[in-house]
Amino acid sequence: MSHLTQQDRAAIRAALELQRSKLIKAMQAALEQSGQTQFAEVLGRASGDSADEALAVTLGDLSAARLEHEVRTLQALENARLRLDDKDFGLCEDCGAKIPAARLVVNPVATRCVVCQGHFEHTHAGQSHGSI
Repeated sequence: MSHLTQQDRAAIRAALELQRSKLIKAMQAALEQSGQTQFAEVLGRASGDSADEALAVTLGDLSAARLEHEVRTLQALENARLRLDDKDFGLCEDCGAKIPAARLVVNPVATRCVVCQGHFEHTHAGQSHGSI
């Protein structure tokens, strides 16, 4: 049986939905603004030099990386939402310890306890993905 009460799960669900809603709104706003960003202006200048073009490409790459991160975060939130009622939701995927409800309210996509997450981050530093 899970260590999370129905009240815990309700609080986690509310936090998850709030984070998801905020993220979707931010992504929509970023996509709507994407045609009006400063890097688009830099690329559009006739007098732009190679440094301007390099800056524009770099800013575009940063924007794409940010969007990619946001999409991964949205997917993690959706996965957490789907797993929220599972009996093993809130158990560390590495050691099986109970992840405190307070941690899950703050970070509903957490799949590791603090100790295991710290170890994971230390051993996987610099890699492009992992548990959020």
